[in-house]
Amino acid sequence: MSYNNAIRPYPECCNHSAEPDRRDDCKHDKKKPKCKRCGNLVQDFSFESQYGPWVASNVTFTNTDVYEGAIQARLGPGVASLYQIVSLEGVCRSPMLFSFNAVGSPLLGVQQELTLGILIAEVAWLDSNYNQIGLGLRMVIPGGRINSTAKITFFAQTDRPPEDTAFAKISFSKGSPSFMSEADFIFIDGVLLAPMAYTDLIRNGDFEANLFEWVANPDGDTAFLSSYKESLEGAGHALTQVNGNLSQDISVGHLPPQTSFLLSFAAQGTGNVGLTVRIEWLDYNDNPIGSGLNVSIPNETLNNQQNYLSYLFVSYPMVPGTATARLTFYATVPTTADFLRLDNVIFAPVLTQNLVNNPSFEDGLNYWQQSLVNLIERNDVYEGTADAGIGQIGGALWQDVDLYDPEGKCYLFSTGLGFRKTIETADFGTMIMKVIWLDRFDRELGVGLSLVSNRVLPTDTNTFIEWIPFAGVTEPAPAGTVRARILFSKTDSEGFIEVDNVVFAQLV
Repeated sequence: MSYNNAIRPYPECCNHSAEPDRRDDCKHDKKKPKCKRCGNLVQDFSFESQYGPWVASNVTFTNTDVYEGAIQARLGPGVASLYQIVSLEGVCRSPMLFSFNAVGSPLLGVQQELTLGILIAEVAWLDSNYNQIGLGLRMVIPGGRINSTAKITFFAQTDRPPEDTAFAKISFSKGSPSFMSEADFIFIDGVLLAPMAYTDLIRNGDFEANLFEWVANPDGDTAFLSSYKESLEGAGHALTQVNGNLSQDISVGHLPPQTSFLLSFAAQGTGNVGLTVRIEWLDYNDNPIGSGLNVSIPNETLNNQQNYLSYLFVSYPMVPGTATARLTFYATVPTTADFLRLDNVIFAPVLTQNLVNNPSFEDGLNYWQQSLVNLIERNDVYEGTADAGIGQIGGALWQDVDLYDPEGKCYLFSTGLGFRKTIETADFGTMIMKVIWLDRFDRELGVGLSLVSNRVLPTDTNTFIEWIPFAGVTEPAPAGTVRARILFSKTDSEGFIEVDNVVFAQLV
């Protein structure tokens, strides 16, 4: 899929209050504070300062096969906890995008479900005296879901903070497994908490209430059943062992014209299962009037992952006359011995469409500039039919995207990185992902975001390709910014790193 760079202006209101349940916290109202703060609110999000602003119990910091940067937090063995309190000054009761990456100990044996404890990730709302006055989010990751074969990037959204909220407390708590093991470790890295303009519109996106609010086709206990075994998060998920689709109609007529949407979900599959995801725009008579998204996961990708794989997309804008967004998952499952699982669906309005042209390389390397980059066309890419691969001698890939009135605004960046071994013992070197602010003369004004993937050890999985989603939110763009350069650069290494599904969009 590809996007154009059409950008629409939004009113200078911190909450874009066309959403019915939003407070009217406009900067034009002098009685209420400006909503001037954006970006990742987490201090030391990848633990580079080790303890720094984090408070930890039974937590150490390691450099073993780190997700982002050079250091990660290791919880365990046994009971462990980690938390940080962040100020919410200037965010005006915005809901928050929450994300982190987790993986189990590489020392685990085959009985992994018996050797890892449960993980709970929580965002709590505190008043100015640090008393808890609400719970924004509580994610329960069952014991055994996090393993050593795949790094899982979790995405979620909090609710809106209560009126008197002054702080958010981000906490991770790890339980003890049924059978203690010296290898009972969970590694946490890349923690993100960033304001969004709108709340999630999906209903029962975690499938805890069976398939309530979802429509399965064919029905009659044939395709997409509710299952409570091996969920990504919580107790429930949707499962199918035959071809079928699962859809939900979402009312969007109350939103500003040309609104785009962030869609996130996680999928797991065994066998040659494929998944196509579509967003259709419907008018007030439920007639289709346009397409917002059409993406496909090829039939070797999920089986290779050996666990859930998360995805994040941003749709095209709604077309005029849109009243409903129809979200549909189409599963292709060759035999009843195979299966496909879905969990943790998010559908939230954002303030721009994806600003990247040709984000999934379906149009080759057009719109991108590159050095020593190859187009990879295989059945195990992250999404679509192709990706951009940077090989053993390293290389670089970049695109400059135009921005509308970006000063003081923050942007979500995300991508899937594929780590492809050329030999069994290959390592992957270092991939640096940057967002660089440019002025109208293409002079660099500063770095808005820098993420580092430093895979010094290969994964112990038997497959030769592992996909890992990365996400970050930029600092506010400085005065004079007119575009952003999205840059990937890789050092030499035996293993390839492949880039797919590059997203860059404004959240708030």
